[in-house]
Amino acid sequence: MSIRILLSDDHTMMRQGLRHILESHPEFEIVAETSSGIEAIESARLLKPDVAIVDVAMKELNGIEATAQILKHSPHTAVLILSMYSDERYVLRAVKAGARGYVLKNSAGDELIRAIHAVDKGLAFFSPAVGRIFQNGFARLKDARETTDRYDLLTSRERQIYQLLAEGNSNKDIANRLSLSLHTVETHRWRIMEKLDLHSTADLVLSAVRRGLVT
Repeated sequence: MSIRILLSDDHTMMRQGLRHILESHPEFEIVAETSSGIEAIESARLLKPDVAIVDVAMKELNGIEATAQILKHSPHTAVLILSMYSDERYVLRAVKAGARGYVLKNSAGDELIRAIHAVDKGLAFFSPAVGRIFQNGFARLKDARETTDRYDLLTSRERQIYQLLAEGNSNKDIANRLSLSLHTVETHRWRIMEKLDLHSTADLVLSAVRRGLVT
């Protein structure tokens, strides 16, 4: 039986390259390609793939937030993060969101193939450099359990709007994109600012950059 794969990356050339690699293995079937976190969530909801390969840095909704939503709609899907970033903040947040593996893009190839087989079997898989980062970062988190990130206070909708605001979208743009009323978006923005203790748009953008939501 083939392993059904959802491929999500906002770079067309990257998706094409990954498809070429994966299609050379007859046990893989690519059931969908998407270019944003929002599209990935919808495809996962409809298709229930075995494995979702998700890039971290995508517009509208980053891969880490998409991971949590993919698993909400398709809990049996194994999410494998594929990223150029080995920064601890990305790795730890991806694992916290439910990702079963994390592979660096410069290792894509045989390592990616091994990762897909591993996560499909319910195992974890990390690129060697990422694995060391995860272990070191997790140890530090255990020593600082009393520290709570205010980001955890945000709802999934607030996190989505937070990223869109940080990317420079206006309240009206966000309302149109998410099919919400302007008042609703303004209310979400106010709650985001309050929960994160932010006082200006500049503060909001800077906080999102520090969290790795935008680059």
